[in-house]
Amino acid sequence: MLSQPNPAATAQLVLSAADVQRLLTDTSAAPRIEMTHKIGTAYNGKASAPLGAREIVIAEQIFRLLVRDTELAVRSSLANYVKDSKTIPHDIVIKMARDVEEVALPILQFSEVLTDDDLMDLISAKDEVSRYLAVSRRRVVSDRISDLLIEKNHAEVISSLVSNAGAIISEPAFERIIHDHKGNEAMMQAVSQRSYLPVATVEKLISVVSSALADTLKQKYRSPDVVIDREVEKTRENETLHLIRHTHSEGEIEKLVRQLHAAGRLTPSIILSALCQGDFSFFENSLAHLSNIPVANARKLITDRGELGFRAIYNKSGLPEAMFPAVKLLLKIVRELDSEGEKKGGSRYANRIVERILHHAEDAPMDNLSYIIALVRRVAH
Repeated sequence: MLSQPNPAATAQLVLSAADVQRLLTDTSAAPRIEMTHKIGTAYNGKASAPLGAREIVIAEQIFRLLVRDTELAVRSSLANYVKDSKTIPHDIVIKMARDVEEVALPILQFSEVLTDDDLMDLISAKDEVSRYLAVSRRRVVSDRISDLLIEKNHAEVISSLVSNAGAIISEPAFERIIHDHKGNEAMMQAVSQRSYLPVATVEKLISVVSSALADTLKQKYRSPDVVIDREVEKTRENETLHLIRHTHSEGEIEKLVRQLHAAGRLTPSIILSALCQGDFSFFENSLAHLSNIPVANARKLITDRGELGFRAIYNKSGLPEAMFPAVKLLLKIVRELDSEGEKKGGSRYANRIVERILHHAEDAPMDNLSYIIALVRRVAH
C-alpha cells in the first residue's frame, strides 16, 4: 500500500503556474532542465522533504518522459542527477546508458543499478573508448568485465583498469596485459603497484621491466626463494580453505582448528581468508582456540554489537593489533551480506565485499584495507 502523500514533497513535484507558462512559451531546453533539477533533487533526497512512495512513482514517470527529450542538455542533466541512485528503475538507467556519450558516461561509471550482464552488452554494443574508460573506473569491476575490457586491447583503457583498486583482474588477464603491452612502461608501473599480484605475474613482470622497477618488485615480493615459499603456502592455504568450505560439523571444525594450530598453520592469513569467504564457524572457533575459551563464549564476544566484546577476544587471540579496524569492518560487511541472504563464495560475493570496503574507505580511510581486498580476491578464485 502506498504511503500518504507528503505535502512538502508533493509540492516539489507539482508545477507552479510559472513553470507551466515557461513550458508553454519557452521553446529552449532551460525550463525542462530546471524541472529536471527540481525533481532530481527531490528524488535523491537532497530537498527539504523526502519523497513518499507515491511521489517516487510520479518522479519516475517524469524521468521516463525526460529520457526521450530531444534536447541533449535535458537528458544529460537527468543522467547526472540519477547516476548515484540505487533505486531508480532499471529501464530508465538502461535507456540512458545506451544514449550518446554525454548522457551515457556518468551512468556507465557510477550507476550500481547496471548488472554485469548489462555492462557486457553495453561494452559489446559500441566500440567507443570513452565508454570503456567509464566502465573501467567503476567502484568495483568484476573479473568478467575486466576480461572483456582487456580483450578490446586499448592501452588507455587497460591502464585505467589496472590503476583501479576496485578492479578484479585474473592471472590470465595479467599475463595478456604483460605480453601485449610490455613496452608500455607506464602500464607496467601501474601493474607493479597493484596491492597483490600472483607469483607468475611477478616473474613475468620482472623479466620485461626496467632494472629499477625489477628491483622494486623483488624487494616488494622478497627474494625468489621467499616468493616460491609464499606460493607454496598460498596453495596449501587454498586447499585448507576448500576443506573449510566443505566442513559443516562443528566438531570437525574444532578438530581442524586444533590440527592447524598444532602444525603452526593457524595463521592470521588463513583465519581472515576464511572470514572473507563467509565462514563464521571457522573464524569463531579459531579465535576461541587462540584465546583458550569455550566457543560459545567466543561467539558471544564476537557478535557483541558494542566495541568491547570483539575488541577483547581479538586482543586475547593475538591477531595483529594494526589489523583490528580493517578486520572489524570485514566482519561487519560479512554479517550484513549474511543477513541479506547473499550466497557465499564466488566472484559476486567477493565483488560485494570489495564494493562495501571501498565505499567505507571513501568516508573513513584506514590502514590494511588493501591487504583485506587482496585476501577477498584470492579466495574468490
